[in-house]
Amino acid sequence: MADHDPTNTDKKSEPGQHVRPIGEVPIYNDLERTESPHISVGDILKGTAITPLTTFEKKAALINAEFDKFGLGKYQICIWFLCGFGYFLDLAWAQGVGLIATAVYQEMNVPDARTADIWSCANAGLALGAFSWGILVDIIGRRWAFNLTCLITSVFGLLLAAPKNNYGAICGIYLLACIGLGGNIPIDATIALEFLPQNRRNLVTLLSLWQPVGVVVASGIAYGTAAKWRCNPELPACSAVGSGEACCTVSSNMGWRYEVIVLGLMTLTVFFLRFFVFRFHESPKFLLSKGREAEAIEVLHKIAKFNKAPPPTLTVEHFQAIDEMESNASRIDQPATANAHLLPSGDRYMGDYWSFNLAGAYLPIVLLRHNVSSGTGTVEDTYRQYVYIYLPGIIGAVLGLFSVQLPLVGRKWSLVFSAAMQGLSMALYTQVRTTAGYVGLNALEYIMQTYFNAVLYASAPELFDTAYRGSATGMLSCLGRIAGIVAPFAGAEYLGDKSSGILWLAAGGIWVSAFILVFLPVEMRNRQMF
Repeated sequence: MADHDPTNTDKKSEPGQHVRPIGEVPIYNDLERTESPHISVGDILKGTAITPLTTFEKKAALINAEFDKFGLGKYQICIWFLCGFGYFLDLAWAQGVGLIATAVYQEMNVPDARTADIWSCANAGLALGAFSWGILVDIIGRRWAFNLTCLITSVFGLLLAAPKNNYGAICGIYLLACIGLGGNIPIDATIALEFLPQNRRNLVTLLSLWQPVGVVVASGIAYGTAAKWRCNPELPACSAVGSGEACCTVSSNMGWRYEVIVLGLMTLTVFFLRFFVFRFHESPKFLLSKGREAEAIEVLHKIAKFNKAPPPTLTVEHFQAIDEMESNASRIDQPATANAHLLPSGDRYMGDYWSFNLAGAYLPIVLLRHNVSSGTGTVEDTYRQYVYIYLPGIIGAVLGLFSVQLPLVGRKWSLVFSAAMQGLSMALYTQVRTTAGYVGLNALEYIMQTYFNAVLYASAPELFDTAYRGSATGMLSCLGRIAGIVAPFAGAEYLGDKSSGILWLAAGGIWVSAFILVFLPVEMRNRQMF
């Protein structure tokens, strides 16, 4: 042990490079953030932190210190972009299918009472995917889940273009595609959090800027496909009229099929980049949680080599020293439990998804019907307006990036403010009667929705330790998706002449989240992640 003294913090950095000593990590109280001075490996070994850490947390703190030394290197930047593509696909598919839904309904003669089927099937798949992949990512590891979700989505996404005059098949195939899609955000947020240095954790919040980008790209694809090769919206389905009458035929309504093919190929490209182009190494913290300490150290060396940075100073002997101290201690470590945070986190997920699904499923229909019935524009004009609506969503992600770091705002009040404003914009949407008003308030709603989601998706994984982070965030996402299953059925009741009722339902759901979040007891800003 003489060559690897775990209490030695007099490590020398390379010339011109500032490197923090290996064990110099900030420790915080479990529920209230009580900052202590930086402590050394020796302090960790002695258990002199304000709140005693478990054996795993002590080891994870040392891995955090290594990532802090790496900084925002090339490997971390690649991880951020590849995780961002997962966020991109999540809403690109939601928006893409949302924009083609009216064309599918028209061609297949879907009554208003069944318009909710595709959204409920989608959310059932997303819920199953979030739950299953959340558990699997803590069992089989981050690497395989990271890749397989995109592969499954791409395969079934491409198959979505195959059915003809079979709305049930469309719903079933989209459900299977969503099983892969549902794991994206819980997995990608978890991976980004575990590879970024502690002082750059707010970049997990910025991942959400990929969502409005995905929406805008999907809207652009729809504008060039679904809007261009589409039946006249006033034509009935061929199955609803007699032979020889003008109707919406498959050949005149191919645009929506072209769109899902393009989305499927984009998803397949993301899989190719993740699996064949970039060499993704398993999360060191996941390996540590499975007792594979030597492999965790090996991954750190590979990342340092990829970043062209000095090799890590952490060794297996540091972990062995912690084990030895713990075996001699009379205190028995009790692992932290996720249940303390699961309830408030679940409520905010469910309110968010309730609101998002009602707005996402029905605002496009309300806008299209307004344009067509009032003569204010064509279908192409409607699709172009979607770009105006969703592009400003990037502003919401940037707001989240900065507000979570403000001392008097942080995660909690960022969520409360964005949720309240999201509900307000939906409520005001019921009072406008012009296309400009619809577009403007829809854009405001989406800015606030992206702001809320950016903070929500980044803060939820922070509440849980590595050993169950994927499972916990997956379960929370599953709860949200369950709310999304119910929401479209509730909205369908108001789709006729009472479409404003949909917006009040959506506003009410997110306002409930805002109220509950006021009582959230935990602020994660600046807390050490394990």
